[in-house]
Amino acid sequence: MAGIQSIGIGSGIDASSIISQLLALESQPLARLQKAASGVQSQISLYGNMRSKADAVGSSARTLADDDTWRATTVKLNGADEFTVSAESKAQPSNLEVEITSLAQRQGVSTQAFSSASAEVGTGILTIQRGSWSAGFGAFTAAADAAPIEVMIGANQSSLSAIRDAINSADAGVTATILNDAGGARLVIRSDETGKDNGFAITTLAGTGDFAALGFTGQTVPAGAAGAQGDARGVDLQGKVNGATVTSAGNTLSNVLDGVSITATKPTASARTVAIQRDLAGMKVKIDAFVTAYNDLIGFIRTQTAYNEATKTGAPLQGDRVALLVQSRVRNATLEPSGAASAFGRLSDVGIALQTDGSLKVDQTKLDRALGRLDEVAQLFTREEDGTAQDGVAVRIESLAKALTGTDGAIDSKQTSLRAVLRRNQQDQSRMEDRLADVEKRLKARYTALDNQMSSLSGLGAYVARQFGSTDR
Repeated sequence: MAGIQSIGIGSGIDASSIISQLLALESQPLARLQKAASGVQSQISLYGNMRSKADAVGSSARTLADDDTWRATTVKLNGADEFTVSAESKAQPSNLEVEITSLAQRQGVSTQAFSSASAEVGTGILTIQRGSWSAGFGAFTAAADAAPIEVMIGANQSSLSAIRDAINSADAGVTATILNDAGGARLVIRSDETGKDNGFAITTLAGTGDFAALGFTGQTVPAGAAGAQGDARGVDLQGKVNGATVTSAGNTLSNVLDGVSITATKPTASARTVAIQRDLAGMKVKIDAFVTAYNDLIGFIRTQTAYNEATKTGAPLQGDRVALLVQSRVRNATLEPSGAASAFGRLSDVGIALQTDGSLKVDQTKLDRALGRLDEVAQLFTREEDGTAQDGVAVRIESLAKALTGTDGAIDSKQTSLRAVLRRNQQDQSRMEDRLADVEKRLKARYTALDNQMSSLSGLGAYVARQFGSTDR
């Protein structure tokens, strides 16, 4: 409405005020549209929150519908810091006695000392063979599944550092490094993997210079021209589980019992006891997570559909059919009896009971008693019978949550409908704004013309008055 302030100067009529008041009357439908749009946007946002909360219910129910939740285990060690134990869901509750006699280790050898890493050693062929050594490096047995690896050392790579790089590039199951100390630079070669079968022997062929010093065929005397010195022999982990001897090439006893693995960090002074138990505490945490998600959704809908008697006002979704449908269906899916378990027919039987405000509350004492029959509790939540009355509670709640929040579900359809309403509203607002602009334009033109006419009449009246005044004289 910019520019209408000058209208009325000629006539003395406050045309700007008149036009503003007329436009205010004409704008009332637009204001109603804007208010309605705000309400629709609020409902879209509320349904977005409802979807998120329903997804959380479905996610927590999915966890309770998973068999692994009810097979989860926890491990208790009797003061052991020499090893750790991991147990998968398939592990059976049991008590173990674990003793670690010795750890698995890598083979290691080192050469004589050279003046520096750049010192020339010589040329020739290194042959690295993986296998195992008897005690004291007395005898070597080549591994049947490992072919010997030849490493060619030419004149342009005969320094200690270049030989190191050539060994490391050969993919022979060993890694070479250079150790510098007061005596000089030595080549140290170690197996990549622990275990007796990951040892190695090194032979040299057609060597020049000190090339023979790189070979290792079992000598343990201080390194010299005869070859490298054996520093550590590759050995397997040795131990006992429940009195039975166990070995491993690595320091992890994988699947030593079905679903149970033991990782050792040092030998034990004596046998340690290990208790593998069902993780009841973890199961209760997951039940609490479901109850929290359920209460969050039901409480949200209750608040958004409430009517305040004191203020005589309804919440944004008061009377909303879809919101009440979601509330009813989730509540029914949670509270309806199930034939999934013979011992328990309802959630209340395991201590998850409905409160007067529609929320759920866990009776921990009752739940603890029910978990004494863990298989029956698991059935109550997890059994799948193709949508029949034998379905577990968590199975049917997860299915319902997917139906409500999925494409064309009740919540998704409601959001789609609300967005369509909002688009039509915005289109109506745009048309109304265009109409108001036309009305303002017409009013300005009309009052401008009136102002000009009034100004002309005023000028004519003044002229006539002057003429009569001159006649009187």
